[in-house]
Parts: sequence; C-alpha cells; structure tokens
Amino acid sequence: GKIERREALLVLALIPSSTTPRRAVAEVGPRGYDPGATLVRIDGVGYTASDAAAYAPEASMLGGLKPGTGRPLNALVKMRSETGVQRTGTVGNPLFKPGQVLDEVRTSSGSAEVSFAFPPAWTLAGGPNIDVRDVRESDSAFLLSAKLPEGKTFEQLHDSFFLSVVFDPQGKYGSYGTVDDRKVLSSDLAALTLPSGGKQTYRRLALKFSPLTYNGNTVERRALLSCSSVGGSVFILVAGSLATRYKKVQPELASIQDSFRVYSTRR
Repeated sequence: GKIERREALLVLALIPSSTTPRRAVAEVGPRGYDPGATLVRIDGVGYTASDAAAYAPEASMLGGLKPGTGRPLNALVKMRSETGVQRTGTVGNPLFKPGQVLDEVRTSSGSAEVSFAFPPAWTLAGGPNIDVRDVRESDSAFLLSAKLPEGKTFEQLHDSFFLSVVFDPQGKYGSYGTVDDRKVLSSDLAALTLPSGGKQTYRRLALKFSPLTYNGNTVERRALLSCSSVGGSVFILVAGSLATRYKKVQPELASIQDSFRVYSTRR
C-alpha cells in the first residue's frame, strides 16, 4: 500500500546525523520547511524573499539599471533557477520528517516517488523545486529532471548528457554564464535495490567545476550526483559544496547521494 511504500523508501533514505562540530554563528533564514517562503539566491546562498528585500542592492550597484528592468552581469539577486521538476501536488509537505524528503513528481509518462535524506539542520526551500541547503555554508542538494533522449536507454547516456542538465543556462550553476572549467572525476553505474526488492540502474558521478557568480568571478565547487530514469524522464540529485569545504562535508554529501531513490508509482 501507499503507507508501506513510503516507509520502505524512508528506510532506504535514512542516514545518520552529522557529528561534525559546527562553529557558533547566528542563524540565517528558516529551519525545516516553510511553504510560504520563496527562496532566491545571493551568490550561491539561499535566503527568503524578505531577506533578499532587506539586502536589496542600490541602483548604482546594478550598473545603473533599476531592479526589475533587466539583470546586468553584476546584479546581486538571482531568481529561482529552473530544474525541470514538476511536483504532482499529492504530497503537501515533502519534508516527511527532519532530514528526510519524500515527494511525488511527474515523469514523461506518469509519476514517480522520490526520496533522499540530508542533514536535519539543513533547510528545505518552499516553492516548486525540491531543494535543501545549509544557508550558512552554501552546501546544498537539489533535484533536476530532463527527458530521456529518444532512442536511448539510460545506460547508454554519456556523461555529457548529465553535464548539460546540471549546467543548463537556466539552472543553478549556468545562469551567470557558461561553466567552462568543469571535470568529471568519476562516473560509474550501479544496480541499487528498490523498496519492492527489485534492482534499478543508477549512475553516480563526482564533479569539480567553477561556476560564475553574480559579479563575474568564479568559485570552485565539488558535487556528487546520483541519477536514474523512470517513465521516460531522467532524475538527477546534485549534492555539493564549496571546494574549500569538500573534505569536511564529503561524508554528508556521499550519504545524500547514497540515499537517493526514484521509482514509478505505477498508477
């Protein structure tokens, strides 16, 4: 039944809470899930719309353009990125419990359930995207979706396909300009167990890349991807951090990557 399937997914998605000591800093933004908050990004960090308004740039900071008239290269505030994910609305609050996401999304031919676990101290953003983050450190995990190319099986997809989705010009990392400095550090296929007991193929990738920021500079990041295909759609979970933090948070990012599952609801 539906409840049994949800419980089975969450068993797969469980990861231990991080025991890494955190430095004492002031809280920024909400914790948990705030369905009324529309998150924008300021240089890679998530804030609510009210936070963004409080720190809105002066017109002189926007190269003479007034906010809302266009986004020049050095515009400070970036609007929500496109992910290709369409939530069905069946699940009102995708935060099943602290640190665990369970939601239903549309595929090319129906719907699928997605689940993954993340550090409970992170925030799940409101709005249509499935996006969790540590707003203090710019660590994050988010879901992407794209149509499976016609005539191709998931196993036949090259790494370049996944890179084209992650670095799409309308996405989180490609919206300020083309990401030329990028490298696939590892890529492999794995058959992972589903709640039904069956197997499904996932591709795991590790990336190093340097996306442009709002002011035209680059910042090096690392990311771990977990990808699979359901109902004619490819789903990609991206868990990443600044390169300077990667060694410290790699176990958390790997746990997020390992926990990701997506499979058809077969309605």
